[in-house]
Amino acid sequence: MRNCKFVPRGLTAAGLAAGFLLAACGGGGGGGGTTVGGGAVTPSDTTVGAISGFGSIIVNGVRFEDNAARVNDDSGNSISSGDLRLGMTVEIHGSIGDDGTGVANNISLFSELKGPVSNIDTAAGTFSVLGFTVVTDGETVYEDIPGLSGLANGDFVEVYGLRDGATVIASRVEKKDPAVAAEVKLRGQVSALDTDAATFMLGTTTIDYGSAQITPSINALTEGAFVKVRSSALPSGGVIDASRVQVVGNLPFSIDDGGKIEIEGVVSDFTSISGFVISGITVDASNATFLRGSAGNVRSGVRLEVEGPFADGVLTATKAKFEDGSGIDEFELHGVVSNFVSLADFQVRGISVDASGSVLFERGSAGDVANGRFIEVEGSVESGAGGTVLVASKLKFEDVSGRGDGDDDSGGGDNSGSGGDDDDDSGDNSGSGSGNNAGNGSGNNAGNGDRGGSPGDDDEGEFEFKGVVASVAGNTLVVAGRTVIIDSGTVFRRITQPQLVAGAFVEIKGDLQGDGSVVADRISLED
Repeated sequence: MRNCKFVPRGLTAAGLAAGFLLAACGGGGGGGGTTVGGGAVTPSDTTVGAISGFGSIIVNGVRFEDNAARVNDDSGNSISSGDLRLGMTVEIHGSIGDDGTGVANNISLFSELKGPVSNIDTAAGTFSVLGFTVVTDGETVYEDIPGLSGLANGDFVEVYGLRDGATVIASRVEKKDPAVAAEVKLRGQVSALDTDAATFMLGTTTIDYGSAQITPSINALTEGAFVKVRSSALPSGGVIDASRVQVVGNLPFSIDDGGKIEIEGVVSDFTSISGFVISGITVDASNATFLRGSAGNVRSGVRLEVEGPFADGVLTATKAKFEDGSGIDEFELHGVVSNFVSLADFQVRGISVDASGSVLFERGSAGDVANGRFIEVEGSVESGAGGTVLVASKLKFEDVSGRGDGDDDSGGGDNSGSGGDDDDDSGDNSGSGSGNNAGNGSGNNAGNGDRGGSPGDDDEGEFEFKGVVASVAGNTLVVAGRTVIIDSGTVFRRITQPQLVAGAFVEIKGDLQGDGSVVADRISLED
C-alpha cells in the first residue's frame, strides 16, 4: 500500500527536477498497487519521464502496453492515449517485467509551464516563461512551430520537460492560441509564504493567492508544500494573481513502498554516492551499475536516469545512466505506414517520417516501404514548417512473416537460418536459405510463402507473423495477404474473436499449411 513515511530530503526549489506531479500520499491518482488474492497488495512500479515513442507508449526506454490504462490530463480529466504526443512528460504506474517491457495501469500527463514567452535568445537556445528559464536543445519537440526561431516574445506556449530549480529543460514546446488558452499555469514548491500578505514564491515568481480558490483547504497551504497554480490573468510586475491553487501535499510523487521507481532528473543536494536527490527522491547509488560514466562523475547539476526499488523513503538504485539534454536518446515509433508520398514523406501514427537519408533497413529494403506496412522506426526529431519530423536512422519491417527455430539474423542471410532460441523456440521472421527475409531459395524476399519462410513439417517450428487484418469471414481471416484459420484450439490475447475486424493489427502464431495458410494457435492484438 502507499507508504506515507516518505520524507524527501533536501527539497528546495533548486532541487526539484522533472516530474513534480499532482499525485501524492492521500491525494491525486496513480500508485496504490494492485490487490491480489487474499487481500494482499502488490506495489506498483513508477516511471516518470518524457515520451520518446509510441506503440504502445515508450518512456525512459521502457515500452509500456497501454490498452487498459487510465489516462489523465494535467487537470485530472480523463483523456485518450491518442492525445499523448512525443516529448510530453508523464507519470506511469503499473509494472515492469524482467524483459524490460511494462504494463501501464495509470498514465498522468503533466507540463511544467504555460504562459507568455519573453527574453528569447536563439543563440543560447533559451527563452523565459513566468520567470523560469526554458532551455531547448536538439531533442526538444516543437508543435505548430519550426523550432525556437518560430517563437516571438509574447507568444503563448506550454512547456514540458525536466525541472532544475528555476530552469526547465524542455522536451516539448507547444505554441498556443492565447485567445483560446489564455490561462497560465505553473507548479512547484512553496517558499517565502506570507499569510498576512497572502503571497508565496514559486521560483522567482510571486503568487498572490488572496482571491484564489484553494483546495483542499487554506490550512494545507504551508511552507514547502507542493502546489499547482492557475490564473486567468497574465502576470503583472512579476506577480501572478492566482485564481486556483491546488495543494498537492508534502510529497512530489505517488509512490508505493516496495515498488520500483524509474526516473530521470537533475542531481541536487549531493553529499555522497549514497546520498543525493533526484526529482525530490533520496537516492542511494552506492551499489548501482553506471552507464556512460562512473560513480565519480555524479555531482549536483548532473542529469541522471536512475532505477531501483523504493523503501523507507530511499530509492536504492540498481542502475544509473548519465543523460544529456532532455534525456531522450532516440525517438521510436511502431505502427502502420500511412500517407506515403516518398521515403522522405510518410507518416506513422500521425507523425511525419523522413527515411530518405542514411537508414539501416532490417527485414526489407527502402523499396518495401508503402502504405499498410507495419514498421518500427527509430531516429531523431527535426522541426520544420509543418511541425516535427522524425528523421529515421533505423527502419525494421515488423509485418514480415517467417518461421523456424532460429534467432533473427542467424544463418545464411538476414533474418534466415536456424539455431538458437527465440521466443519459445520459434524464430521470428526466419526461415531457411539465404538473402534478406529469405525462405527456400535466394534473393530478397525469396522462397515459398509470403515474404520468406517455407512450408514444411509442422515440427520444424511455429510460424509467426504480424500484419493488418484485411478481411474477416467466419473463422477465416486474411492478414498480410495470408489466409488465417481459427479453430477450437485458437487462443486470443488482448482481443476476442468478435473484435477481429478489418484494420486491426495482430500477431499470428500457428501452424503453416501446405497451401500457405496458417491454422492459428494464438492471435494477439498489437499496437
